[in-house]
Amino acid sequence: MSLEKPTKIWWNGAVADWQDAVVHVTTETAMRGVNVFEGVMAYKLQGRSEHAVIALDEHLQRLSRSAALLHLPLPYPLEELRQGVLDLIRAEPSDLDLYIRPTLYLDSGAYTQDPSRMRMGAYITSYTRERALLRSVRLVSTPWTRVDDPAFPSQAKSGAVYSAFRLARMAAVRAGGDEPLLLNARGTVAETAGAAVMAVFPDGVVSPPPEDGALDSITRGVLTRLLEDEFGVKVTQRSLRPEELHEAQEVFLCGTLDEVVRVTSFDGVALGSAADGLVRALFDRYRSVCTATDSALSPLRTRVAW
Repeated sequence: MSLEKPTKIWWNGAVADWQDAVVHVTTETAMRGVNVFEGVMAYKLQGRSEHAVIALDEHLQRLSRSAALLHLPLPYPLEELRQGVLDLIRAEPSDLDLYIRPTLYLDSGAYTQDPSRMRMGAYITSYTRERALLRSVRLVSTPWTRVDDPAFPSQAKSGAVYSAFRLARMAAVRAGGDEPLLLNARGTVAETAGAAVMAVFPDGVVSPPPEDGALDSITRGVLTRLLEDEFGVKVTQRSLRPEELHEAQEVFLCGTLDEVVRVTSFDGVALGSAADGLVRALFDRYRSVCTATDSALSPLRTRVAW
């Protein structure tokens, strides 16, 4: 993902210049990280002035659920946020893929559930992203665990949670890895710092359920349908012990930004990772669904011409 600042942002109801989107330093989102957000991919379609936005409605619905879990009222209807995503893509067209982040934030009203006493805001950002090949990562344990129910709603995708993810990821890098494996309070696998974990066994693919602290991943849902409908592979959500990763044929991560990422080692021990195995085939199929110019091949896409 490019770290260059875009020139445009959707800011509280309209596309605006990037530098005009400001909040005061004493707002609740600045002081306490009171916000919810989503990450959405838009793939540039080859030979066309179009992007395909993946699972936009599903992401916005999850954004709404996150807000409800934190008792935050929606500042705009979901349809207006949806239109904001499309307007932003058209306002700053690109020949690259885009990573889009709709965010709802609390401006004021710290300790109340009364919408009349709360001031909310919303913005949408869009960053360019070079299309990458299948990546591989080293997964490591860290002292940090997944912030879990009832300490914080595990199904709320909030900036506050990512402060904890930041610590886990820094610990992983210090330990010589790329991504931290986050366990829950019961010692079973939850997720990584931003992606779902999936393990391939002879009888199917296993991934931790939401009740184990894993965010209910939209990308995992898409991959599950592909695995079961096209690859004939059963996908089961069940508790996964960390030591089971060493027994798996392959382990991979998945998420909006990560797509499909192969795990080559866990705590320094090499894992099964066949060059032409299921993970490679699944990555290729998922990417083809996201980038196909035929809309019938990807029912989860919203096409945006610019």
